[in-house]
Amino acid sequence: MPEIRQDVTTKEWVIIANERARRPDDFKKSLDRTVQKSLATHCPFCPGNESMTPGELYRQALPVKVNGADWGLRAVPNLFPALIPEGSLSRIFEGSLFHRLDGVGQHEVVIETPFHNRFLFDMADS
Repeated sequence: MPEIRQDVTTKEWVIIANERARRPDDFKKSLDRTVQKSLATHCPFCPGNESMTPGELYRQALPVKVNGADWGLRAVPNLFPALIPEGSLSRIFEGSLFHRLDGVGQHEVVIETPFHNRFLFDMADS
């Protein structure tokens, strides 16, 4: 189960989620990291591939389609969440180096633009 820990010296809270270390992609070959100028048919974050992600939690619609995209921002559940949605928020354990509680909460992916494969300097100001 994930934990939320507080460092007693800095008072910062961090999420410890050992379960996230187990990913199905761990044994795949390294991916090509070159930037593609066009939309990819295999990318779940590109317009037209919305069915490849879990159900949307939020969508900001665009007034007109831009290069095939009718949304400007989407939020979907994370397939590898760092937190779990059920559990107790009231149990706090005191440790010698940190305080901790169950890692309960939501973890979403926010897709800030349908054109995520562009560099920032290639994007318009608005």
